Amino acid sequence: MSWYTFVDFEYIDSEELGDTPEFDIERRLAEIELLVTSNQYHRDVAKDICELITKKKASFKLISYAVIEIFSKLAARFPEVSFAVRGRGEDIRDIWLREYAGGKTILALGPPEGASL
Repeated sequence: MSWYTFVDFEYIDSEELGDTPEFDIERRLAEIELLVTSNQYHRDVAKDICELITKKKASFKLISYAVIEIFSKLAARFPEVSFAVRGRGEDIRDIWLREYAGGKTILALGPPEGASL
């Protein structure tokens, strides 16, 4: 099982979506912490999310499916922000991508079924 997940973050702008607003981390930190803790994840995960959004790269001590779940909930909570996250775990086949717009998943690739996640 792959416990570390390395994630890249990028805002999505397109002709269909237009320019997307960015996360205001200082203003949204309490909401992000509440989202994380109400889903039974450690408060440090909120710090990892903030690091990812500000630095565009971060690692999480979570399996890929948990990271995907968190970002799906984050997208639903902040539907005005369109973004993509790409992750890879320790297992070579543990790779995935999600794009979110309007609070919904608009693109989902991986992780492959049967990968040791």
